[in-house]
Amino acid sequence: MQMMKNILKNLKSFIRLRLNYTKRFFLKPKLPINKDGKVLLHLGCGEINSPEYVNIDTRPFSHVHCISDITDLSEFCDNSADLIYACMVLEHISRTKLLEVLIEWRRVLKKKGILRLTVPDFDKIVDCYHKNHSNIEVIAPALMGGQGYESNFHFSVFNKEYLSRLLKEAGFKEVFEWDPQKAQYHNFSDWANKKLAIGEDGVSVSLNLEAVK
Repeated sequence: MQMMKNILKNLKSFIRLRLNYTKRFFLKPKLPINKDGKVLLHLGCGEINSPEYVNIDTRPFSHVHCISDITDLSEFCDNSADLIYACMVLEHISRTKLLEVLIEWRRVLKKKGILRLTVPDFDKIVDCYHKNHSNIEVIAPALMGGQGYESNFHFSVFNKEYLSRLLKEAGFKEVFEWDPQKAQYHNFSDWANKKLAIGEDGVSVSLNLEAVK
């Protein structure tokens, strides 16, 4: 029964993706023009469509402006973006390429531009694992990805110290935490403020860091 449910779920996902691709082929969305003149990029946007962002994803949702691998931003000029946002994206990149990718993202940012990141926090995941009687199933999605489609697998792990060091090595000047409830250009819900459904209030396993070029 469960196998049949999984097959139907995957089939629905495939059909929806093909419909999105067909729609996107004929109706390419217009690039946003923000009143403040800011250029904002949303890497790995998935199904989230916040109108002030240029959406970039490998999946051809109808709101995706650039169907592209987010590790290569060659479509964008040097010093062209004010903000790059990537929520639960960096962990999908091989740990051997992390520095290279961060340098590429930094290239696209203007001077004093911001790279805003959300990644799974390995320290929080380990703490959650121990508090839940060493139950692997509780932390498996956060640690290894949802694995519901080809690119939804994790290849890297982070905590604040490690990611901060990587960002500094990539050339960013300042690194600090950001609050999704107060941050500008974050008027939507995603894993920056979501929690694992554990206990009455849920458990946050996210690490939110910003880096300034």
